[in-house]
Amino acid sequence: MDGARMVKQPPLLLPLDRTKRASLQTQLSLQLKRLVLSGTLRPGEAVPSSRELANDLQISRNTVIQAYDRLIGEGYLEASARRGLFVSGLLQEKNLRRTGPDDTPSSMPIYFRQDISERLSAPVPFRPCQPDVHLFPLRLWNSARTQALRRHGASLLDYQSQHPQGLPSLRRSLASYLQGSRGVRCDWRQVAITTGSQQALFLLSHLLLKPGDCVAMEDPGYLGARVAWQHVRAVIHPVPVDSSGMKLDSKKDFSPKLIYTTPSRQFPIGSCLSLPRRLELLDFARRKKAWIVEDDYDSEFRYSRAPLPSLQGLDSSERVIYIGSTSKALFPSLRIGFAVLPLPIMEKFGDLKSAVDEYGPLIDQGTLAEFIESGTFYRHIRRSRREYSLRLEMLLDSAAKFDLPVSFPHADGGMNLAGFLNAAGEDSAFSRKLQTRGLEIPALSRYSLRGKSLGLLFGFTAFEPHIIRKSIQLASQVLHC
Repeated sequence: MDGARMVKQPPLLLPLDRTKRASLQTQLSLQLKRLVLSGTLRPGEAVPSSRELANDLQISRNTVIQAYDRLIGEGYLEASARRGLFVSGLLQEKNLRRTGPDDTPSSMPIYFRQDISERLSAPVPFRPCQPDVHLFPLRLWNSARTQALRRHGASLLDYQSQHPQGLPSLRRSLASYLQGSRGVRCDWRQVAITTGSQQALFLLSHLLLKPGDCVAMEDPGYLGARVAWQHVRAVIHPVPVDSSGMKLDSKKDFSPKLIYTTPSRQFPIGSCLSLPRRLELLDFARRKKAWIVEDDYDSEFRYSRAPLPSLQGLDSSERVIYIGSTSKALFPSLRIGFAVLPLPIMEKFGDLKSAVDEYGPLIDQGTLAEFIESGTFYRHIRRSRREYSLRLEMLLDSAAKFDLPVSFPHADGGMNLAGFLNAAGEDSAFSRKLQTRGLEIPALSRYSLRGKSLGLLFGFTAFEPHIIRKSIQLASQVLHC
């Protein structure tokens, strides 16, 4: 560095973008770092003064000074009294090009070359399984959070590895709710809190299945469950669905290790598993020593008649595992699900859950417990049910008014309606046509292992009545083309 000559440096033409979220200081320090790491600026070489660089780039001198200070702190630059600022002589030039980031577009993985928007999006009509988050009483939720922190204090912020099954107060609240509203029979200690119902499915797949085991599940059925079973290389046996729900042939000679069902409102068709079939299914599971996973994903929303009690409430052999989630009833980003576990698997489930994520977000769990105990949860469900009922009515009225060429045989509840096509053709092709017009209406065949062409799935709960009316009119125009 002593031999470095103080000559006028050519201007550094560094591209800075004022529209980017990153500050000019951050952009400048990263650009200078790249020049050092690539060898363009060599060890011992002088860099322009802060005044010169600020003038060349037309930015504030303080921005340059802060960027230089950052690089001095990281060891890329060093100052020499009365001589200026230099690239650190301690850096090994022979190693710089080897360690420097190669961020040219051709060298980057495809994923990093994709333009990922930072804007958070809202659902478009008619995306299934979407609650209307604008109905959610956020102010009361924040009050419940304050109450939870007041009740538990700073302990809610600490590691709580002794509670892998979740916060006891929430487990008690959920047990009381499920006993009263769904007829679930359980002690609160049988309730395990999970990060959404999908984590419950994942944990159960690893706990109860091994490669080659047979899983019987509804067809068409929930894709998330299928992914969980396939993750452990289980063999899926598709079971057809009709107007009375899952149509399991109990006389057929097969022995599934696990049976997955959505009996309260079959996803995606919408039919309800009849009481005779429920009793037949329970008897079959008892005889075959099979586990039943009952996914009760949106039973809160029935509009014209009360739902049948849970399958778990009819089980006397401890073969039913009841799972659910708060994402549909409250808001999707609240990743709190639950599983009501038979006694024989409670301890093993807890051990596995502890290995995956220990205990989950305790502040959210404490808030939800207060939200339920205060009665706000029940009031929100009643309000949502009233509003969703009006939206369902608007969808059906609009479908009739604009001659939508589909039929809706199961329209008594839920967050979605399965519409069966009246015209011939592949439902996936119709779904793609609708997507080009800004409508997200999945094909029912997407959920089917057999790939059978069935119809389209309309989610309606997230959209205000005038949006539903306008979107149904557009959908009808597209389907009639």
